Parts: sequence; C-alpha cells; structure tokens
Amino acid sequence: TIQAQILKLMNDLQKEKGTAILFITHDLGVINQMADDVAVMYSGEVVEMAPVDTIFSDGQYSHPYTEGLMASIPRLDTEVQTKLEVIPGTVPHPLDLPEGCFFAPRCKYATDKCRSEHPQLESVAEGHTIRCFYPDKVARNER
Repeated sequence: TIQAQILKLMNDLQKEKGTAILFITHDLGVINQMADDVAVMYSGEVVEMAPVDTIFSDGQYSHPYTEGLMASIPRLDTEVQTKLEVIPGTVPHPLDLPEGCFFAPRCKYATDKCRSEHPQLESVAEGHTIRCFYPDKVARNER
C-alpha cells in the first residue's frame, strides 16, 4: 500500500540520518510498527508515556484511556460477529474541561477523588509514567 511505502521510507530515512520522528496518529498499528516510545494523549494532555513494548503488552500498568484504546483493536482470535469495545461517553470540549481528571466522566474506575482532583504524571516503572490515581486497577484488570 501507499501508506506502507511511506512508512518504510520514513523509517529508512530516520535510520540513515539518525534522527527522531514525532508521529501524531490514532492508528495503533502504525504506532506499534514505527515507535520506540509512546505518549498517549487525552483532551490535550499526556496521560501515559512508556516504551512501545510496554504499551502493547498485557498485564502492565496502564491508564484507563490506554486500556480502552487497546481493547478497541480488532483481533484475529475473536469471532467474526464480535463487536469491538468502545469507550463510553464523549470527549469534553477543550473550553469546558471537567474538574479533576479529564477522563473521569468516561472512566469505569473513577472515584470521587478522580472527579475532584487533577492527577499528575507519576512513575509506575522505569520509563513509564501515568496520569492516574489508580493505575493498579487497570493492571489487575478490575473490570
């Protein structure tokens, strides 16, 4: 495909020139193929940063938005009629962001603390930061 050719060219040029590439995309397949490190953003702020292998591995600490994105990826090992996961609710308007965590109105793990306090990026492992009060809930898959 044209996309594959362009991505290969970019990858080749990046290696040849020894430069970094900043990719902004919603295509998780492209991220998995092209990135070394990933910054997941929601409502204009980084909610998770980690090496690409960490983002795409199961059982890792994760931001609930990242968990939702990963659950929405079609998988070859599911039945044909299986519906993809969706993240409930809508993205807030940039001029009317909620108090507390911007993702709290859509988050299945949200508590009163999430709705009233804005979390900071916190380190959960070497090279892995998350903007969430309860990243361990996602890691334990408390669904």
